[in-house]
Amino acid sequence: RLSAVLDIATKATVYLHPAAIEPKFNRKGLEHRPIGMPEAAKKAVRSHEVVWTKTSTQVLQGITVTGQIPRVNNFEDVGGAFFLDEDCQKPDELLDDQTLFIESPKGLVIVFGCAHAGVVNTLHRIADLSQRKHFYAVMGGMHLLRASKTRIERTITVFREYNLQKIGPAHCTGSSAVEKFKNALPTQCFT
Repeated sequence: RLSAVLDIATKATVYLHPAAIEPKFNRKGLEHRPIGMPEAAKKAVRSHEVVWTKTSTQVLQGITVTGQIPRVNNFEDVGGAFFLDEDCQKPDELLDDQTLFIESPKGLVIVFGCAHAGVVNTLHRIADLSQRKHFYAVMGGMHLLRASKTRIERTITVFREYNLQKIGPAHCTGSSAVEKFKNALPTQCFT
């Protein structure tokens, strides 16, 4: 949890998109629930230096956060019913979704939080920012739990185009997508 980490890392600088602290809601059937940043995390963030990041920002030498990621294709969505209001009328495009990319001796390592902007959109953004055509690794949540077969196949195609050597899908990727990654890219995919 963010609040626990920040309680330990008392001098850490926090990099956030301004929308990250706004109220957010999810709807399942007729029920809705708050899913935004918990109050304990907001309190912890307020006690630290915050860098607000709508654009790409260097965190440290060789470590960059993407900033807001443009949605440029028609096959990726945010992966669920997310809203900015309690009545679940105003859709949340999750513009606060950002990704870290890290220089390593083997190439760029990309660390997703949940990839709500879409894995492909995110990789294209990082290619533009880094001026790279190949990446070493991607890892983290890829929010493909409810993704169509076509979306997963296009994601695999883009993994190949960027010549990824390591693919580490995590938490919100979904078992179907993970299995397809393992079948299509058995030497690259690890869990």
